[in-house]
Amino acid sequence: MSIAENSLGLSTVADLIDWTTSYLHFKHVLEQVPLQPEEAQNYLEAFTPFRERFAKEMNKQAILEARLPKEMRDKIAADKPNLVRIRELLG
Repeated sequence: MSIAENSLGLSTVADLIDWTTSYLHFKHVLEQVPLQPEEAQNYLEAFTPFRERFAKEMNKQAILEARLPKEMRDKIAADKPNLVRIRELLG
């Protein structure tokens, strides 16, 4: 399955999986690479322990963001649009 052009220069989900050797790589991919829902799901399923850790971090972040004014929450969402989709998949 090929993915959209990205800063890593990787062209398939399999390449992303092979490239990911740490949690930081995993998190970087989710934040920076525009994955379609099916691609993101395949990537998340390849790294169950990382997925669980990331889901916990996203929950903590959501709690913190809930205290912010709506304008700030909207800006955060606009700065990291990939995470909005990932959050939906993890939810």
